[in-house]
Amino acid sequence: MATLHKEYNSFNSTIALNSAKKESLITSRDSLKKKIEKYFKEKKEDEIQPKFWSQGSFKMNTTVNPISETDDSGNVRLKYDLDYGIYFIEKKGEDKKRSIDTWHKWVFEAVDGHTNTPPQKKNTCVRVIFADGHHIDLPIYYMNGDTLELAHKSKGWINSDPKAFFDWFNEMAKSDPQLRRIVRYLKAWKNFKEINNSSLKLPSGFALTILAANNFVSDSNDDKAFKLTVEKIKVELDEIFECKRPTTPVGEDVFADFSETKKSNFLNALGSLIEACKNAENEKNFKKASEYLQKQLGDRFPTGTDETEEDKNSRLAGALLGASIKPKPYAN
Repeated sequence: MATLHKEYNSFNSTIALNSAKKESLITSRDSLKKKIEKYFKEKKEDEIQPKFWSQGSFKMNTTVNPISETDDSGNVRLKYDLDYGIYFIEKKGEDKKRSIDTWHKWVFEAVDGHTNTPPQKKNTCVRVIFADGHHIDLPIYYMNGDTLELAHKSKGWINSDPKAFFDWFNEMAKSDPQLRRIVRYLKAWKNFKEINNSSLKLPSGFALTILAANNFVSDSNDDKAFKLTVEKIKVELDEIFECKRPTTPVGEDVFADFSETKKSNFLNALGSLIEACKNAENEKNFKKASEYLQKQLGDRFPTGTDETEEDKNSRLAGALLGASIKPKPYAN
């Protein structure tokens, strides 16, 4: 059996954000923060001043480098997705029940013109799209005492606490950093599968994070940990197809609106991923084993050497033996 732990770790280095990219995205985020602060300081004076909190995969360090896409004009786009929460804290006598449209309108006005592409008005946020393809979502929250609510344009005020979700995941991941890698592998799998099949819509990175954390199986090798975790996810979903939020709103099923087609597509995709992992595990040749996984994870997953474990051990033993043999002194 070919162990591909080294290849998985190389894959992780490829898909994980490096420090330069993190700084670039933080620069974009902070420029928006300054613009929003300026708007509320000038337009609203001391009436309402926002606070900010980075959330989502960027905060949890599970963001993956997306596969590059080309738009209709031939420009390469990298669709990074950041969430940057805007928080308004209730003051005495203040009424949060201004219409949700008003809150969204204010944030939209604050960022309008920041990039060449107009902001998008979404149900859960205002989205700012940058020239290179990345975007920053700006969900709007209102805090009244200990109660935190999201301004959702179609559903009204919704209890939500992204910081609690970060704390929940971070508590689980800090004891075993392998969990963050498993989440990245799943997100990279989703990215590759959807790029290659535009009609396929797999669950969000948020849902995949919950599934991975709830079903995480640790192992000294990432290839085995990934396979066992995905298998456990599939077993759980085959029994009851649901994915419940662990934090506010606790118990909400994020799969509640899944159609039968979307449900079937996801389970079938998981089945194909598990089959590829099993084939790779049972294959003795590293190159052939990695090729099974490349069909699921893409060619960013490295190709293993064209040899078996026995070939590798024999090669290394030969190299060590050669290094240990000292040439005899020249004899007259």
